[in-house]
Amino acid sequence: MTAYYVGYAQEKVKRAIYENAVWGGPTTGPSIVSGKNIIFVASDLRNGGVYGVGKGMSEAISNLDWHLRFIDGFGSEVRQGAAIKKAISFKPDAIVLGGIDAQHHKEVLKIAKSHGIVVIGWHATELAGGNSELGLFMNVTTDPLAVAEIAAMLAIVNSKGRAKTLIFTDPNYKIATIKANAMADTIRRCANCEVLEVNALPLDKIAEQMPVTFEGLWKKYGADITHILAINDLYIDYVIPSLETNVEQQIHIPQNISAGDGSRAAYKRINNGSFQLATVPEPLYLHGWQITDELNRAFNQLPPSGYSAPVHMVTPENVSELIGKHERGVYDPKNGYRDAYLKIWKP
Repeated sequence: MTAYYVGYAQEKVKRAIYENAVWGGPTTGPSIVSGKNIIFVASDLRNGGVYGVGKGMSEAISNLDWHLRFIDGFGSEVRQGAAIKKAISFKPDAIVLGGIDAQHHKEVLKIAKSHGIVVIGWHATELAGGNSELGLFMNVTTDPLAVAEIAAMLAIVNSKGRAKTLIFTDPNYKIATIKANAMADTIRRCANCEVLEVNALPLDKIAEQMPVTFEGLWKKYGADITHILAINDLYIDYVIPSLETNVEQQIHIPQNISAGDGSRAAYKRINNGSFQLATVPEPLYLHGWQITDELNRAFNQLPPSGYSAPVHMVTPENVSELIGKHERGVYDPKNGYRDAYLKIWKP
């Protein structure tokens, strides 16, 4: 059973690493509706993910006669709420929530709905798809369960079916808990693998608490730890000083895998073979183009496309694509999605 599961995991990991160059998203849909005004309300434009999606939307809309405006929520829930209210006051055709939790602003979103404003989210709820209760026509995101599963499966493959893992998550975010539980469940399906501990360490406490947290975990489990799985790259950023001490003392260090983000620092670590084995980034620009397409479907009174981009894993085998000559640092699938969307919009 173990050998079969490791083989199954190996095939899934291989597919996630070696990108499929064929576009698997929509190829049919409505022609573009002209003259629309869109406001992108960002949770925080300093966030690389939010900025990347906004950049993708800007690129897509540059091909249309739509107008796109940005309002920044500056990382504060209060300011984000005020930004959504400000966006509504401009009476746009649509509002895009970039990384803003729709649940926290459901009362304000009811006002948008009463004005007939289409609302689409990016990471606005835990899962991809629409949410009529929150007034979301569509939430665009890569499936977090698939992201978590592939990260855990790499640990299984890398350990030849004998992974003993620590998992780091943030208890303050439902999506983080979902991903951590999915990683743990995947590891537990491997007969000779083990989840040593799921550690709830809030993101805003990592800098101050990671050194003492990891020291305690190392004293408890020591060299039994083969892999660290984290919900994003930040946990790996802050565990490195502790791991550097292990290296100086010539002590074994675990392999580290992030189920999310895909930061430039992570890509450099993966490329250098130091402290990180893999990360699972999202196709930010593609998401920006998809949001534009979903908006057009809403304007045409059609349902969402239902598309969710497949997971992609960055490992030493393919990281060179992201840190090459220009160091773009953003995963951008080479599957022709731009041309596919333009063919839909402008047949």
